[in-house]
Amino acid sequence: MWRYLGTVVLLATLAGCGGSSVPAGGSPHLASSSPSVASLPPLGPVGMVQAADGTVWAAYVKSDAIAALDAQGRPGPPVHVGNAPLRISELDGSLWVTSIRDDNLTEVDPASGAVGRTFHLDGEPEGVAAYQGHLWVVLQKAATLVEVDPADGKVLHRYDVGGEPRLVVPGTGALYVSDFARGRVVRVDPGSGKVTRSGAVCAGVQDLQVHDGALWGACMKDERLVELDPSTLRVVGRVPLEGDPDGLAESDGGALLVSLQDGPGLATVDTASGTAQRLFTGKSGRLYDEANNDVLVVGSTAYLSDFTGNEVTLVPLAP
Repeated sequence: MWRYLGTVVLLATLAGCGGSSVPAGGSPHLASSSPSVASLPPLGPVGMVQAADGTVWAAYVKSDAIAALDAQGRPGPPVHVGNAPLRISELDGSLWVTSIRDDNLTEVDPASGAVGRTFHLDGEPEGVAAYQGHLWVVLQKAATLVEVDPADGKVLHRYDVGGEPRLVVPGTGALYVSDFARGRVVRVDPGSGKVTRSGAVCAGVQDLQVHDGALWGACMKDERLVELDPSTLRVVGRVPLEGDPDGLAESDGGALLVSLQDGPGLATVDTASGTAQRLFTGKSGRLYDEANNDVLVVGSTAYLSDFTGNEVTLVPLAP
């Protein structure tokens, strides 16, 4: 369970950013066409994404908003999207944001900042990914991966993944879901509907990344990365990495990057030699999974979210 949520409600109330309600029937409604601008900078960045127009956006959990970042990583006017937004995905020019406290999936136009449709998904939506023209959302409480049609919000398929699922990433012909509590990875094949669950691969699986023909998982509690065969989900390699590994990303040069909850920090992994090297360490301290951080690569720059420090750090990457 995403453990910081009890505190998020209080902080969001103090900041004056209340959540909007959506009928439980699951039908979308049209929200305000203009962004909600708060008097204070947004707080508590977690998930990030690059929009189709090149802008980078971050989800600010404490302020119930997302915001575009400037060239120094500073947020612009916050756009209110719901109660405790965590992750963002881009699909066909729109941004789609999961809000875990009010069970919403919200559309935002990155060009105007206008909030579009909101779909209600019971079960605590967290991870979200775009795949084959649809949105794939992890429902943490429901232990389910759902396929959502962005045209009308209809849930097309539900896949029981079990455990405490968090994030989802697409691969070739399949999607992969991390199960933090049981230390497993789940493969979902949309074509056949087959669900394959691994055994325990490590303790505290967070983010996943398909990289150089393998599936990699960040193991926060074990302080390592695991390399899995993407078909069988068997462990074929391990890389020790201190600092509570959390987010994963691939650089333009083909390097595997890892965000660390301790710092926060950023590390690069040499998958051939099985070694890792820190590139950056912040001063905010350790999260202990009370929240998450993320890493996003844009060109020769890595964006690193710092939940505790309320900032996004830009780390230059070597060619």
